[in-house]
Amino acid sequence: MLLGQAGQKRMLTPADYKQWSKLYPDKISNNGNWASYRLNYKYTDSDTLVLQKIAGGQKQKFANCRTGKFNAELQFGCISQDTLYLQNLHTATADKIANVVSFDFSKNNRYSVVLRNSNDNKQFLEIRTLTGKVVYQRKDITSYCYDPDQKGVVFNVSNNNHYGTELILFKDPIDIKILAANQSTPLKKLYWEADAISFMGDIGQGSKFYYYSISKDKLSILNSKSNGFPKGMQITDSPLGNAAHAKSGTKVLVRLKFSDDTLKSIDPKDVEIWNTRDKLLFDYRKYFGNPKMSDKMALWNIQENKVQLITDSTFSAGFISSDYNYAFIYDPIAYEPQSRQFCPYDLYILDLNSGTRNPIVNNHTADAKPFGSPDGAYLCYAKSGQWWIYSIKNDSHICITLNLPNSFFAEDNNSPSEDKPYGIGGWTSDGEIILYDRYDLWKISLDGKKKKRLTNGREIQKTFRINSFNPNLLFDKTVSGTYTLDLKVGFLLETVNKETGATGLSWWNINSGIKEMVWGNNKISLVKKAQDKSIYMYVSESFESSPKLMLYKDKATEIMQSNPQQKYFYWSRNEKIEYISDGIKTKGILFYPADFKADKKYPMVVHIYERQFSYLNDYINPSMISNTGFNVNNYTANGYFVLFPDINYEFGNLKKSVTNSVLAAVDAAVAKGYVNATKVGLIGHSFGGYETDLIITQTDRFAAAVSGAAWTDLISSYLYVGPLFRRPDFFRAEDHQIRIGKSLFEDMKSYLNNSPVLLASNVNSPLLSWAGAEDRHVNMQNSLEFYLALRRLNKEHILLVYPEEEHTLENKKNAQDLNIRIMEWFDYYLKGEKKKEWFGTYYN
Repeated sequence: MLLGQAGQKRMLTPADYKQWSKLYPDKISNNGNWASYRLNYKYTDSDTLVLQKIAGGQKQKFANCRTGKFNAELQFGCISQDTLYLQNLHTATADKIANVVSFDFSKNNRYSVVLRNSNDNKQFLEIRTLTGKVVYQRKDITSYCYDPDQKGVVFNVSNNNHYGTELILFKDPIDIKILAANQSTPLKKLYWEADAISFMGDIGQGSKFYYYSISKDKLSILNSKSNGFPKGMQITDSPLGNAAHAKSGTKVLVRLKFSDDTLKSIDPKDVEIWNTRDKLLFDYRKYFGNPKMSDKMALWNIQENKVQLITDSTFSAGFISSDYNYAFIYDPIAYEPQSRQFCPYDLYILDLNSGTRNPIVNNHTADAKPFGSPDGAYLCYAKSGQWWIYSIKNDSHICITLNLPNSFFAEDNNSPSEDKPYGIGGWTSDGEIILYDRYDLWKISLDGKKKKRLTNGREIQKTFRINSFNPNLLFDKTVSGTYTLDLKVGFLLETVNKETGATGLSWWNINSGIKEMVWGNNKISLVKKAQDKSIYMYVSESFESSPKLMLYKDKATEIMQSNPQQKYFYWSRNEKIEYISDGIKTKGILFYPADFKADKKYPMVVHIYERQFSYLNDYINPSMISNTGFNVNNYTANGYFVLFPDINYEFGNLKKSVTNSVLAAVDAAVAKGYVNATKVGLIGHSFGGYETDLIITQTDRFAAAVSGAAWTDLISSYLYVGPLFRRPDFFRAEDHQIRIGKSLFEDMKSYLNNSPVLLASNVNSPLLSWAGAEDRHVNMQNSLEFYLALRRLNKEHILLVYPEEEHTLENKKNAQDLNIRIMEWFDYYLKGEKKKEWFGTYYN
């Protein structure tokens, strides 16, 4: 009987949702023989970490565990709650160690280092062999730091008000060194980089900084008596901003703070003084402090025991070249007050040998940080729609993208903001640079004379981007340009066709060009590489196929398929849909009801938020605890079509352009013959909520609408201080989502014409709105204004306000309540189901 039922499918219900998990790839072993991955179950807030052998598929599961580590092909370790499991990959036996805080393996694969809690609430450290034998134990650990290259561990200790720092190097046998002992104050801020360890300690009213060179076995100490140490400052113990160690071992970047902390603090009981002439709002200074008084960067020359201040009260931000000879500094608020999201700045170069300082780039846009070369000789920066190279030696600027046929800046911005660059691929080992255009990689010499396109994506609409598996390549680092691309070895390319949603992986090197590895109508993401082999692990998914963990080794093979229970349920499918909006060919996604029948007419819900076609191949777990109240699978399982349209924008006229885009998409979906044109609903959140409210003031096409956390009044939302940056929200209308393109006082008419609250008399669609009572991102007052307007106009409207919630609903009970109410709202207006009691007597 059970076998007979196994092939039958049934409709998905909310009671089934708890079976679904989210797949997160974790680690792949050095030679690619083992993999680990995490399954997160949202409904129960639980995680299961799975260790799996690639050949044969044997599995070991660890409950309540998020991540693990491989010791080559010998061991796998992970912590479940406070128990460390050390799994022997050959014998399948596991050692269990209780009360563990953290662990690591040695580079030579001979040891594991384990930090544990003792019964007296202190921590102790153990070094163990592969067989589990403890060869070293140290009590009274207060802090610790593992070597990123797994060659050792350094830790601070405390015993009877005496403090010290000790180092263990993973040799055979282990090498133990005392770096500091019998100190009278605690030691802190351990940091390991470039064959050196640094840490700091307090000495009365001052502080001192320790630098230990491992190769030289030498400890150097910096304190306020060192040559050039700025008066009135001390070494900071702030958790923000580590030291940076030069590879030469002769220079260290340290961070200093003003000794008098009262210079930075604002007494919350004092009167707040808001002056229009202030560069920064009082709110910003209250929460983040004055940048002029922030921690400063300084360079310590160890050999000369000399300190040179890099940033100061005038130039309070910056970064340094990879050779530690130059710093690039700027005043991050030089052009304040201004209306952009990020303030432009003038960039100066500071010669750290001579102390001379000169301007090099004026009015630089803060969206794209300049990027230094690995040899410290050049700086690459974007300006005026071009890429430039600054030669430090020659003090010269060369535009390296001039006269190239394709733009290296966003071609489809559709926003009043300045076009942003596609980015830098990296510096090459032969002294050139790789830049991105919309599709391709270009290798360009630093004098701009040699330009070569490395890929042919534009012709076939494939976008190529480098994955170097090195986080230091492009991240916002204090030390710029610490990594190069070896063109002979080559690199992995992640590829995507943004018109079809297809993705893939390719390999490129200078000799053979591109070799395609994987390509298909699915989404590939979260790529990881085996440390010692050209073996890759990644996730492959589509809307209809739950994420699979894949391995590429000459060919792609499946490691595991998540959510195998999906096969027992009817499931939706989706497809690309195209339409013309204001003369522009536009696309979207149409999702079909799970148990679709071609001879039936269905209601449809239209979900809006700018451009959504990139979600075509995203697998979406069904859930009734979505924090915005909407999940596409809830609706397809409940007999709805769902439409995700892309939207085109006319600056200053969103009420026309947004409405035209959405209605054109709806017409294209209805034209297929399966949607009941009189039973179409509209839903959006945040900017999508604004668009929803705006559209229903322009058309009666929608039988019901739902708007979450929406802007409705462009006047009040313009004259508002946002919570994230504590800056005016002018930018949101001038060059961001609202797309007016001008200030309120340059084009007040557009602000008035595109404010839903002022157009409320046109609303005829029943509207359900919701907001978090504590939302500061889009103040819930905007939702209340629209509610009051519709109330005064006697329109059909309900506003849900969730206490103690912000822009999205993080309390699961509240999220589930919202999901249910929105579904009930649409079921009544689009499917004719029974009216719910919470709708109130107004509708009876």
